[in-house]
Amino acid sequence: MSFENDSIPVARRAYPEDLGEVAQEHTPETDSPEIREVAPEDLGTWLGKGWHDLWQRPVALVHGLVIAMVGLVLLGLSWNQPWMAFSWLAGILLLGPVLAVGVNYLALQKERGQPGGLGLGWLGALGGSVWGFAALLAVLFVIWASFVWMWIAVLNIGELGVSGQLHHMVGAMLTSGTGIISLVGVVVAAIAFGLVAFALSLATIPALLDHRMRDDAPQKSLVESIGVSLKAFSHNPGTLVLWGLIITALFMVSLATALLALIVIFPWLGFAMWHGYRDLVATRLPPAGA
Repeated sequence: MSFENDSIPVARRAYPEDLGEVAQEHTPETDSPEIREVAPEDLGTWLGKGWHDLWQRPVALVHGLVIAMVGLVLLGLSWNQPWMAFSWLAGILLLGPVLAVGVNYLALQKERGQPGGLGLGWLGALGGSVWGFAALLAVLFVIWASFVWMWIAVLNIGELGVSGQLHHMVGAMLTSGTGIISLVGVVVAAIAFGLVAFALSLATIPALLDHRMRDDAPQKSLVESIGVSLKAFSHNPGTLVLWGLIITALFMVSLATALLALIVIFPWLGFAMWHGYRDLVATRLPPAGA
């Protein structure tokens, strides 16, 4: 019995001569949008465009005012519990991207030439996705707050305990060996939690808005949008870490002004965040006014 005639088609099926016969493997990397490389000088462009958009849509200042007022109330209630006050300050940074959803929505409306309101249209556009993402970031915040409580209030009872006010705790940290160790621990934890939250949220809300508001784009789930954000961060880690440092520096400016500067800085960064998404993620824009 000869197998010569049978072996040829088997070989061709296993090793096709035409590479087009080979189906492309579908992975999160291939199925998600293409990510562009950005340079440090692009960050200034994002800030410049964001600043221009802010004064084109000054209603966004209402969002900054609300965030600043809520922050002041929380700090006032927790000022005599320094570990809690410290946690709230970091929490504003951790939750900032999802809190900026209204500003992102205003940026999308401006881009499409649509009349602007208060930026509350996202409530009907995103459904439960934004609440699911908020819950995810809230879990990170709870873990962060628990760590700060364990690190400061439990492991350093005494001069770094729960008594006193926030500025007393900071002073104690800078004037004792135990305090310096505590401060290093808190800073390291803040960097770790901050990087995780930043990578998760860098482009998630803009990606959700972009695809939910366009009829010509496939709908993206929350998980897919988070994947876009992680992919963007992994392709541009150095530049985007610098972007995170700029955001943190502007937040420190807000703290130095008792959060009053946050009224302007918060919506400014929200608009800049949208322009960053547009530069990072390759998507086809719909016509203006669509």
